[in-house]
Amino acid sequence: MLPTVRELLDDQFAAAEPLVLAGHSALGRTVRWVHSSEIYEISPLLSGGELLLTTGLGLSGVDAGTRRHYLGEIAGRAVAGVAVELGRTFDAIPQDMVAEASRHSLPLIALRAVVPFIDLCRTANTEIVSREVRSLRLLNELGRDLVGELAAGNGLAQLLGRIGEVTGCALIVTSGNGALIAAHGVDDDRSAWAAVESATATASIRARENTWGTLTAGPGSALDAATLATVLGQSAPSLGLALANSGTPTGRPQLAAATLLADLLDGKTIRQADLKVRAAAAGVPALAGRTLVPVAADAPETRIATRLIDTAAKELGRTGLVAEVHATSYGVFAMDQATADPVGEAVRLLRNAFTTNAVEGVTLVVGDPCEFTSAALTGSLEAARSALRLATRHRRDWLAGSPISTCRELATELVVESLPAAERSRLIATTIAPLIAWDTTHHSNLTRTLEVYLRHGGSPTRCATALHIGRQSLYQRLDRIRDLLGYDPAAPALTGTLLLALCAHRLS
Repeated sequence: MLPTVRELLDDQFAAAEPLVLAGHSALGRTVRWVHSSEIYEISPLLSGGELLLTTGLGLSGVDAGTRRHYLGEIAGRAVAGVAVELGRTFDAIPQDMVAEASRHSLPLIALRAVVPFIDLCRTANTEIVSREVRSLRLLNELGRDLVGELAAGNGLAQLLGRIGEVTGCALIVTSGNGALIAAHGVDDDRSAWAAVESATATASIRARENTWGTLTAGPGSALDAATLATVLGQSAPSLGLALANSGTPTGRPQLAAATLLADLLDGKTIRQADLKVRAAAAGVPALAGRTLVPVAADAPETRIATRLIDTAAKELGRTGLVAEVHATSYGVFAMDQATADPVGEAVRLLRNAFTTNAVEGVTLVVGDPCEFTSAALTGSLEAARSALRLATRHRRDWLAGSPISTCRELATELVVESLPAAERSRLIATTIAPLIAWDTTHHSNLTRTLEVYLRHGGSPTRCATALHIGRQSLYQRLDRIRDLLGYDPAAPALTGTLLLALCAHRLS
């Protein structure tokens, strides 16, 4: 709620007839204090956010280079602006000072009427202090209200609504792996991600002594940046409590499992002997000598996903390593080494768990099989976490409603995500650019048609079924695709390249 340079000039400084000579684009900077000084070497005494008033006495008789140095040093301290009273040292602000201030986007203001600096400082700083008092009162009231919401047993949605009343902007909660968990003030997921992309402030949410996720404020808040950041920072602990209270009750084995999985996801090296002891403490002593398959899950409430994974693990006839880490549910299935397809078996178990529990809104990713070592588990868990982020952010429509995917199905997406932006652009431009241009102009779906066709092994029957169109319509689309590209996209040698390019286009 601090005033901006523009607000002070229009109100408290109006009698001094201010004229902005440089830094017009930065007049929205907030002012923490108004200070007057004639000291040439004032910059080390400034901490940022001040509006500095001067008659220019410290610049009397110096050359242009010295004046530019003076302003450059002040700009380096992130001050809000510099106001120079005319008539005492300068009849007009030298052009070299105007040019230097413009170079640094530093508001440089000429005060054309003489008003005692003590009067300007008094009125401006009184306004600043008044706003700070109002801000403290607002923060105290918000803190009290959030405690009341928690005491009433209300969850994340109610707390976000209360915070939103204060911030006046969209609020988004994302988990540690980047999945969208909750939102306030937006109409749909697309709007929520748009708010995240144009964030004006963020705060980390901690739950159970771990960094769980992020609270993000979208654009449009009436609060200044500093106050908005303070509001988010003060609100984040309450959100962490709400999230912790909504999860599965934590007993000793559950805590041991969560700690072990958190350490593995953080890439901490765990000695093999310690790994066996910690797995046993988590209630899973029989992981050695088995093929391990990690699972990562995103859900509106982590206890739902944790219950699904636990149900699937128990169907194996043994307890799995299942826990919540940073508001994402993780599990490690222990398969017999004779299992031909451990990933496929994990998918089958999870599908059965869905049938048993009948839940919605859950997205799961089955990772790659690995052995019982900390390095192998870390690599497989990290891949599952990355794939889950892709599945939740990019693949909901593409998966056609399927809640379960695997790292091997998402391998193309994971490869594309690792490519530099320039390489992605080059790949698209040299392969499928004509299709993209046609789709943009004619509002068609030739790029998606080609990707579905290739992903279904070039089978017209299966592709037409997946696209919900007739085979004749599909043949017409394929003919159009060949004409636009100038080559046959069904050539086996091109399949890999085209899938990468199509995937890069879809993810962008």
